[in-house]
Amino acid sequence: MVAVLIVMVFIGTFVALYRRSEGSHMAVLAGAAAVLAIGAFSGTYTLRMAVNSVYFETLALIFGMSAISSLLSRSGVFAYLAAGTAERSQGNGRWVLVMMALVTYAISLASNSLVTMAVIVPVTMTVCFRMAINPVPVIIAEIVAANLGGASTMIGDFPNMILASAGRLHFNDFIAGMMPACLVLLAATLIFFERRLGDLKTLEIPVDAAWIRQEALRQHSIDRRLLRFGLATVAATVAGLVLAGVLDVRPGWVAFAAGLVALTLGRFQDDEFFTACGGTDILFFGGLFVLVGALTAVGVLDWAVGWLEAVTASHDRFRAILLMWMAAGLTIFVGGGTSAALFAPVAASLRLDGDGQAAWWALALGIMAGSCAALPGATAGALAMNQYSGFLKRHPQLAAAAGVGLQFTHREYVRWGMPLMGIFLGLSTLYIAVLAG
Repeated sequence: MVAVLIVMVFIGTFVALYRRSEGSHMAVLAGAAAVLAIGAFSGTYTLRMAVNSVYFETLALIFGMSAISSLLSRSGVFAYLAAGTAERSQGNGRWVLVMMALVTYAISLASNSLVTMAVIVPVTMTVCFRMAINPVPVIIAEIVAANLGGASTMIGDFPNMILASAGRLHFNDFIAGMMPACLVLLAATLIFFERRLGDLKTLEIPVDAAWIRQEALRQHSIDRRLLRFGLATVAATVAGLVLAGVLDVRPGWVAFAAGLVALTLGRFQDDEFFTACGGTDILFFGGLFVLVGALTAVGVLDWAVGWLEAVTASHDRFRAILLMWMAAGLTIFVGGGTSAALFAPVAASLRLDGDGQAAWWALALGIMAGSCAALPGATAGALAMNQYSGFLKRHPQLAAAAGVGLQFTHREYVRWGMPLMGIFLGLSTLYIAVLAG
């Protein structure tokens, strides 16, 4: 009965998240409070157990990398880089898509994908309307590239930060295990869009041509002081992460120390501090870990591990591949961070005779594939859609162009995202089959 109640709270929490995207951390914290109350009343889930279920290293990683991303974003370098890339791509719609996808991937290797998309989308909208091409496929390619960039490194996205803590993995492990696969998937993405770029329609934009000529891409100048501090902090952080395994230091605490430095150097105002250090994300994932800990305490995740091992018998490859596909399917609906928190204990319990880290890479690749399939699964998907709508509101003269078949909708995203998920899972299945052999 207790297990049923906790599962109902978990499901109810994510139903609430679907109905209201704002204040998601409050819904998760409310769910965490509910399972703590149920656990205290039944004696199945104590406060100590809840604290032990939290991956504090993940929260340290979120804090540190959010602060560093905020410092670099504040310097203006991301906007300058995106605008410079867009300007050099003008005159060729396909080249715009390729170059913007590549710069998005590069920024996302070490930056929060939300920060990346907040910078990239307005630049993309401006250059696409100036060139009279459909911006929607370009933005979708950027979302996918951001997911791939984040999945390539330990510090690029929240799911990998969770898996790093759960699997006691290091920065170099992700570079060796995830980056080669993600680069292959990035190449597959660009080929996929190249074959479908018939959808990159030429527009008849019903606006004054003066707007197209005068709209400036480089609206943000670079603060050289902040840029120097930001680049120095990033370099020191990456060096620390690379050496963490040799020095027997957990990466999360390296990132935490770097985040403290970034907050000090950035001189953020009081009202900026909470956002700069990823406060909302820390609260969200802290509550999520408590929720998942409750599922573990009542045996739900042990049952899932037992079922997975029974279904796959002694076939290690099939077990890892099934885990990957299950993670992809769940991520479509609940997002990558939730899937990582939920499946991390399952991956830790799997016994594979091949590469000892294969289960972690299978899980990471499955989450990445699912995050590319639909906007609810994409970390930056909702933000990109809001950026698209906000850009049109700020430029009402472009709204008529968007009204003639250029709407950025969930359905339009799925039309591109679902086939890409299939491609990603197919290629990743071959990769995991080799590793888990």
